[in-house]
Amino acid sequence: MDFFDSLINDVYSALNDLPQKTYEHSVKDCWTDIGYNQVILQRDTAFQLSGTGFNLITTSDIRNQIIVIGDDLQNIRDDRPFARISLVQIDDENDEQSAYELIRKIEYVKYHYFPDGFMLRTSSRSHKEAVRVAKTAVRDGISFQKTGSLLIEGYMKIPSVKGVCVIYVTYPEIDYSAFEKLAEKNNRITETLNHIVNSVNFDCSTCNLKAVCDEVEGMKELHFKMNGMK
Repeated sequence: MDFFDSLINDVYSALNDLPQKTYEHSVKDCWTDIGYNQVILQRDTAFQLSGTGFNLITTSDIRNQIIVIGDDLQNIRDDRPFARISLVQIDDENDEQSAYELIRKIEYVKYHYFPDGFMLRTSSRSHKEAVRVAKTAVRDGISFQKTGSLLIEGYMKIPSVKGVCVIYVTYPEIDYSAFEKLAEKNNRITETLNHIVNSVNFDCSTCNLKAVCDEVEGMKELHFKMNGMK
């Protein structure tokens, strides 16, 4: 499952020269999960982060850690853009249908992730994410290490997940539209994988996802493999 590796390289390239802090994933430092998506009113909000959140799947080695590029939650004073990228290492899946189902399970983790004082708003149809952070959470010491450790715990409940690196970006002088483009391309690759695994139409000349097959290494080979199986 290396279809997303080029996007991971693009993420590393975009962030390589920026100052960053790395934290170990720590179960004991996980922020409290309250079990439901609480509503944080505007008057109770310290600040809001609005941007992009997405997962990139690989079979390459990923260490459990949190990387923060820009200000951590304790140092943010006003609303700003942000990005959350989760790099997720999985077992190498020989069955393409199982691989696609695993990608969807990993995506669903964010819908069962409820840090106290950290209201996440997201959509199943979009890679947009918005977070409201409560004044009380800032007062109590919330940080990306703590929320990231909690998120990693959610991913690691899936048996095939072997390692997770959560990257949070709040750096002001960065082109956040680049992350939106990477997230959109990630969605297109996942959509193409789903199409190849489940579609009975293998006429490339009429497929609107042909460009993805042509660009992503290994996708066309999978297409021909699945075509031979139909």
